[in-house]
Amino acid sequence: MADLDRRIVLWRNTIALFHERNRPRFIGPFRKAGYAYRVETALSIRRTGEERSPDIVASSPSGWLVIELTCNDHSKADKLDSYRKIDPRNLGLYGLQIHQSMPDTICSRLSEVDDGEHSQIIVKDTVVVKKADLLSDEALRLALLDFSGTDLTRLPTIPISLLPESKNHEVRRGLVAIVMQIFQPGSKGKTAYQMVEEGLDKLSDMVGAGHKTAMKRRVEKEMEVLMNHHLKGYLELKGDGSYVPTGRFREHPKTLERISSALQEWAYTTQQCIDPSDPGVIECDGRGSEDGYTPKDDDLSTSDPESFRR
Repeated sequence: MADLDRRIVLWRNTIALFHERNRPRFIGPFRKAGYAYRVETALSIRRTGEERSPDIVASSPSGWLVIELTCNDHSKADKLDSYRKIDPRNLGLYGLQIHQSMPDTICSRLSEVDDGEHSQIIVKDTVVVKKADLLSDEALRLALLDFSGTDLTRLPTIPISLLPESKNHEVRRGLVAIVMQIFQPGSKGKTAYQMVEEGLDKLSDMVGAGHKTAMKRRVEKEMEVLMNHHLKGYLELKGDGSYVPTGRFREHPKTLERISSALQEWAYTTQQCIDPSDPGVIECDGRGSEDGYTPKDDDLSTSDPESFRR
């Protein structure tokens, strides 16, 4: 199995903190503090109207917050500073509780970096909370401090494989397991939109329609490369928009092995870049976004597929 992107791991472990499960009993600190959240929402700055899109914005009866998620080693202090100027009236546009105060600001990372006067959560193997005293919401501060030291490796994985900001190479890696399902017995194929919904998993209801439409187009472009090159003759696009096996496909372990190998080649080499002018398409070696791919053992969560409840 290919190593997971560190950015996917970061998102999986952060989003888990907004959810709960029954067995074993688990309540994430944001859930415990009563926070509902949205992902990459467009919010405006007070007075100037400039737009900001924090990775996560969340609100509860006792306060609201923004979270920046990053795997790089650069401080996010300036960006987090700008989030404090967001007009809280924007929250109502996304069904979140409106507050008059400035938001609490948090940076979520896999390793510690100085993010200035902002709180920080490290969500690698064990949760570490830094600068909790900077949080104005007392319920949130206590929930995070109580959760600090929790071993995330004992919790089930939220199977997110796509993010709203996924680039071309990340989209491919996120689709590998989803495409393999198309070749399983009884499969009726999958549309690009179904792939987006499945890849987003728990994030799906928290992502706006515009982001999903953009992701759908990106998936379609990457699937075009797969269909016309790596799986040519084995995968086709039907008139209803679903990708299905061709009549040439015959279920056999050797065939599935070849398909799996072709998918890995497609996912980890991006020599066929479709449209260099597409802002979502980056370096053709598929290895270079700000918080991009690092090929090492970074699957920091368990493989238990049992999902969390919202």
